[in-house]
Amino acid sequence: MPIGGGLASAKLARVGFGGYALAVTSGLAIGIFCAWIMWVMGKIMTSQIELKPVPLRERYALLLYIAAIMWIAFALFLGNLASVVLMRLVS
Repeated sequence: MPIGGGLASAKLARVGFGGYALAVTSGLAIGIFCAWIMWVMGKIMTSQIELKPVPLRERYALLLYIAAIMWIAFALFLGNLASVVLMRLVS
């Protein structure tokens, strides 16, 4: 998703190949960082969820999925914002 956000801003800015490469690179870096954070937090949450009774596990799992969806949307926004800022600094 961050790569898509970066490419969308590159398309709107009408940059050349270098701008698209910058958008993809920044989006990829942000995507890897956000995926790593989500993976670490998922490991922490699942270790805590396993200790709870079954009805609470379902609620925590639902909250974990909702948080993941919001984190993915945040990564899209961050990828868009980072590529806009980088393209303005380079241009």
